[in-house]
Amino acid sequence: MNHFSHIPMVRLILPLLAGIVIFTYSGYIFTPSQFLIPMLFFLSAALLINRYCLPHFHLGFIYGLHVNILLVFAGYMLAQGHHELNKPGHFSTYLEENAMMRIRLTEPVEEKTNSYQVIGRVTHIIAHDSLLVTRGKIILWLQKDDKASSLSYGDVIVTPAMAQKVRPPRNPHAFNYKRFLERQNIFHQTYRRSGQWHFTGANEGNRLIAVSHTMRLKALETLESNNISGRDFAVASALLLGYRDYLDEDLQREFAGAGAMHILCVSGLHVGIIFLVLNLLFGFLNKIPNGRYLKSLLIILLIWFYAAITGFAPSVMRASTMFSFVAIGQTFSRNTNIYNTLAASALVLVLIDPFIISRIGFQLSYIAVISIVSLQPLFYKQLYFKNKILDHAWGIITVSLAAQLGTGPLALYYFNQFPNYFLLTNLIVIPLTGLIIKTGIALFISAPVAIVSQYIGWGLSKIVLLLHSSVRFIEGLPGSVSNDLVIGFHEKIIILSIIAMVGLTWHQKKKSLVFVSLLLLLGLSISITTRTILNQNRKLFAVYHLPGASGIDIINGQSCFFYACSTVAENPSAINFNIAQNRLRSGVKQVTTVPFDQDTTKNPSPDKNYRLPELLHLESHVIKIIDDQTLVPTERVSSGFADHIIIRQSPRITISGLVNAFGESTFIFDNSNSIARSRQWLQECDSLGINCWSVSLQGAYVHKIP
Repeated sequence: MNHFSHIPMVRLILPLLAGIVIFTYSGYIFTPSQFLIPMLFFLSAALLINRYCLPHFHLGFIYGLHVNILLVFAGYMLAQGHHELNKPGHFSTYLEENAMMRIRLTEPVEEKTNSYQVIGRVTHIIAHDSLLVTRGKIILWLQKDDKASSLSYGDVIVTPAMAQKVRPPRNPHAFNYKRFLERQNIFHQTYRRSGQWHFTGANEGNRLIAVSHTMRLKALETLESNNISGRDFAVASALLLGYRDYLDEDLQREFAGAGAMHILCVSGLHVGIIFLVLNLLFGFLNKIPNGRYLKSLLIILLIWFYAAITGFAPSVMRASTMFSFVAIGQTFSRNTNIYNTLAASALVLVLIDPFIISRIGFQLSYIAVISIVSLQPLFYKQLYFKNKILDHAWGIITVSLAAQLGTGPLALYYFNQFPNYFLLTNLIVIPLTGLIIKTGIALFISAPVAIVSQYIGWGLSKIVLLLHSSVRFIEGLPGSVSNDLVIGFHEKIIILSIIAMVGLTWHQKKKSLVFVSLLLLLGLSISITTRTILNQNRKLFAVYHLPGASGIDIINGQSCFFYACSTVAENPSAINFNIAQNRLRSGVKQVTTVPFDQDTTKNPSPDKNYRLPELLHLESHVIKIIDDQTLVPTERVSSGFADHIIIRQSPRITISGLVNAFGESTFIFDNSNSIARSRQWLQECDSLGINCWSVSLQGAYVHKIP
């Protein structure tokens, strides 16, 4: 392990990343006048340090501290400089009813279930007979028609200058699509029907990127015309080209459950295999004068040519940048520190787009490589096999183990699951993936010769079938995946720190590192125990935001009663998308579903829990549900008091009538009510000074019982 001073790029990028993270979570924008204050501080501090600290060796750390703080601030300002919403000329400041937006498409059209998704840059706003130059990206959802499907990267369209800000998630702990888009500098979206937009006939796309997209389409056609079809085509197109549009939910579930999802996204593994093949193929160049420079150049060119075939997918760009630096490092110094090389490649990517650090792919790629570089040699040295096949298998196992140790905490944090048979999976899929990539490249090269390509395509289809069959078999084994595992952000950091400390302890054999590891382990245990105790004592109810439907969770410790429309109760995808994460984060283990429209008079249930009661009770808290079948008394009902009254299905009632019958409560209007009726009730509550909440307008309502 080299001393920290031997990896200057690591020392440079760490504080820079810290500054970017601080901006990402704070979002505070420095004005030009405010920017001068810290700059004057840094300048003054530098002068004082140079005068009073540098001459004294024991005060030298102050200089390092000053430089690191300056780098943190530089990272913050780098992120702020790439945040387009607050820059002058953002198109959102010119949106008005009679204006038009001129949009250049920056991505190929992507087909969704009910529409086409288009991402573009608003280059101009046309208003009042003037043309305003603007900046900013936008997502358009276009109604499905032939005109929308024919759009290509770089095409220019014109549409009315009306757009909405992307809304935050409407349900607790649901996927934050707003934050996801913000980190791609996208803040607005809009839907356009056929006839509400116009293709200008112009194409202003970058020629190189346009050619790369064309190459990927040609590559897809090559796969399709050479005996590869159906689900095998879906797997091959994702594995070779990073094109995942043909992957259905079942395929993704099988690969995720087996721990092989990473091979369906062209990334470090794929580019790494190509790098190793090219390194071996051009190894003879090392024997000629200056041949290593030619070798490095050829490897870099061919890696980026492969990136072009994949359409310059972000994951491939990351991996290609990383291995380009590795190739350069090998050329100019045989003893180049790999951590320095990785940090240099990451720095280039961060300077281009500082928000790339928030992408899951970026985090997984670099942590996987760092884990492999640092831990795999330690594992590999523990056993020695003379047999080459066993030795190769042991190498794959140690690589898989090292990578999984590094990426496992991220997988737990982001996906709440862990593949238990990842060693078995990787022992099979890594050799097959390497074989598929090599065969796929041979297929693309031989495409002009139909007789040859047909045979290669037949062989490729059989290998892909073997890969898919193996993955499906492993995913079907009992206990193949552990689901519903929850860790917090700080626990993810602690687990990664424990792994790092154990690795350092193993390498350096220092007792102090053992002590630090034990402290971290104690902190992790305290955190998990505290969360478990809080969940066991948690009492809350949630009225969820569901499309035109009702859904209420009554959570008491690890048990949950779910009252919902049958359209929701019988729709697992709706529950997984809108509700499952809140239950998971709340520690729910058992769910009892009670459909609202279950007719208990005709089909009485022997279990009283399945009969919808008139009042819902959570400890001493009382919740009453009013729907279009409820008869509201005209006089006060002594037994009808409720802390919360949930109104659903747009009943013909007034808030004043409910107050007369049941007294003042907090009124909640769920998403099964019409927007007009919800607005009417909100106005009435406001005039009466009564607490209320509209789920359709304000998102899910969550109330915790103390």
